[in-house]
Amino acid sequence: MTRHQVLVVEDEEEMQGLYQRFFEQAHAAEFSWLLAKDADSALTRLAGEPLDLVILDWTLPGLPGLAVLKALRQDARTRALGVLMVTGRSSPEDAVEALEGGADDFLPKPFDERVLLARLRSLLRRRQLNMEGHRIYELLGLKWDLDADRLWVDGRRVRLSPKETDLLRVFLERPDMLHSRAYLWDMVWGYEAATWEHILDATLSSLRRKLGPRWGGRLETHKGKGFSLTTA
Repeated sequence: MTRHQVLVVEDEEEMQGLYQRFFEQAHAAEFSWLLAKDADSALTRLAGEPLDLVILDWTLPGLPGLAVLKALRQDARTRALGVLMVTGRSSPEDAVEALEGGADDFLPKPFDERVLLARLRSLLRRRQLNMEGHRIYELLGLKWDLDADRLWVDGRRVRLSPKETDLLRVFLERPDMLHSRAYLWDMVWGYEAATWEHILDATLSSLRRKLGPRWGGRLETHKGKGFSLTTA
């Protein structure tokens, strides 16, 4: 099962502890998470991390949450992310301001963790529906029919294993972004293994070979950092 990557932007220690318990104990099989304690850290994470969802606190040191939200929506790499705005404010006017500012949902504090889980799952369903609106993926000679699970590269039919398929999907969902080895393993396999790096390398090597010289060469290795799919 692929885990969904969530960035939590929160400066209060009590709330950080709540999120840690939520993601690492109660729902570790479904989500992985990153923490940013202020706006600057959040913007750095947003620029460099492959993410699925953002939980964004309204009140932050430095820039307010709404300013982070605006920057997120203006960047082509992050504008499609699902964003849940969390705040101690609870008036209808605050909710309207957050939603019109670009948030996908609004959750006042304090909240029940069951409600948080339901909101996150709802955002993921919406994101999946948006992705499924384009069931044929085409880019630079690569064509992937997601409904039929058929892949062609430069007119040649390519058959991938399930893990190769999952790995390629991670790269295609976030092209031109650097993915660490640990992130790829977590997204595709999601369990601990003594030989995980060998398994990842072998799967990447097989994927490159099957894609052929032109597309396989786009899966670039960044020594000591990870891998990326280059489309430029």
